[in-house]
Amino acid sequence: MQHLCRIEPYIVAEDGTISYGTPFESICGLEITNGYGNFGTAFETISAPAKLRLPLETPIGMKDRVTILAAYGETVASVVYEVSELPDSFGPSGQCVWLQEIYS
Repeated sequence: MQHLCRIEPYIVAEDGTISYGTPFESICGLEITNGYGNFGTAFETISAPAKLRLPLETPIGMKDRVTILAAYGETVASVVYEVSELPDSFGPSGQCVWLQEIYS
């Protein structure tokens, strides 16, 4: 995994207020797809511009924010993503989630 990212957990309070928890950093692998991913059945298509590979022990949830901080040891311009789909299984090298870029 050649990237470093910051993950901000998505939190919804009892009163419906949305916020983000304490950010933490993790190694990761980012693949820009600009296409479609497919988790689940053959009939379920998910539009996602990026696929993120993370270590198995990394906590990640729907709508968490992910910011890529570095690629191959070099700082990169920050692009913020939101988790749009979680994996239904895990592989020997980790877990993969689909990301959707957030435009401000």
